[in-house]
Amino acid sequence: MPSLTIVILVTFLCYIMQYIFCFAVDKTDIEKHEKKIKLNKYTEKLFFLWNRNEKLYWLVYIIIISESILFIVVWILYFLGDINIFRKFLNMYVGICSICDTILVIKILIKRVKDYIISKNR
Repeated sequence: MPSLTIVILVTFLCYIMQYIFCFAVDKTDIEKHEKKIKLNKYTEKLFFLWNRNEKLYWLVYIIIISESILFIVVWILYFLGDINIFRKFLNMYVGICSICDTILVIKILIKRVKDYIISKNR
């Protein structure tokens, strides 16, 4: 079983990076996207660290909810002590964090390149 400090560092680092990327995308980069979700008050209080009065970008919503649930499951499995299931879920958690954050960064870059091309053509 990995030490507690390694598990804390890995899980919280992934969680903090995920929130930073999602906050940055939601606040600045994708304002006029066609797919948005309205949060209810319980979802906002449970999963989102920043206040949202308007709709939220759908990909940010899916990423935060899924990674929050996986974060909780990883910690429950750590304290239960089943090493095989714990390692599978930890690897899945880190993989999903990496893939989702990469997708968000690519979306940001595509939007910025499109905005740059549009501004140059005017």
